[in-house]
Amino acid sequence: MILRLLEGQSQRIIFLICLVSVTFIGVADYVTGTEISFSLFYIVPIAIAAWYSTQRICITISAIAALIWLIAERTSGHQFSHIAIPYWNMFVRLGTFLIIAYLLSELRHKLRKEEERANTDPLTGAFNCRTFYELVEKEIQRLRRYNHPFTIAYIDIDNFKMVNDRYGHMLGDAILQKIVLIIKENKRETDIAARLGGDEFAIMFLETGLHDAVNVVRKIVACMHDKMGQTELPVTFSVGVVTYEVAPNEVNQALKLADDLMYSVKKKGKNAIAHIVWKGDAACPNVKNVSMQ
Repeated sequence: MILRLLEGQSQRIIFLICLVSVTFIGVADYVTGTEISFSLFYIVPIAIAAWYSTQRICITISAIAALIWLIAERTSGHQFSHIAIPYWNMFVRLGTFLIIAYLLSELRHKLRKEEERANTDPLTGAFNCRTFYELVEKEIQRLRRYNHPFTIAYIDIDNFKMVNDRYGHMLGDAILQKIVLIIKENKRETDIAARLGGDEFAIMFLETGLHDAVNVVRKIVACMHDKMGQTELPVTFSVGVVTYEVAPNEVNQALKLADDLMYSVKKKGKNAIAHIVWKGDAACPNVKNVSMQ
């Protein structure tokens, strides 16, 4: 629980937490005297800084910890055979703190990289299908709890197979990467984009109704058409946009409704956006009452 709270804190809060912790440990070290060792406890705030904060803050906390340890040692009445020994000890401790901080920081960096690889599509950098399903499940739970609608846009690239067959997969991959780049540049910060496989993409608009979501989709599709028009490739886009005002039973149902709506666009000639509001109808809503633009 404590670690989860730290994860969401600002750098300033992390620094203050570490500073207060180091100061408290130094005071306890001074009060208990030289017989009880507190060396292990000094590492705790340094580890927190290394894991949750920046390199600059980590170095600062390490230096403060070494200095406080020196002050506690000198003021506790501990005797040394030479005046330089406590300062030598301080620099050795500082070196130890920095090594520990570096190792923890590198471990954290590698774990984040691995987590990123596990969550993203390696070709485009968008979220992968598994991660997107998990995020949709969370939004379904939020709709059930707070009654806030959310919207999913399902995007398919028209004629992509023909482009792949005629011009090769390298050009096809470049198109997929460009599409994701356009989506990322034009979506809102809270919107979630994913590649679901092949030439199919999805965008989830958190706590967003149909009107706002469709406006963003129109902007994205217009930019994609403009970019593809410059290449003179026969690429267009079929899009199904579903706003859920009632929570679907499961993630598969939510994605299937948007997918079916997208395919209804393809059957009617491709290169359009169809959108509906789903309110828990038993039948698949792409059969009727579909707005095409």
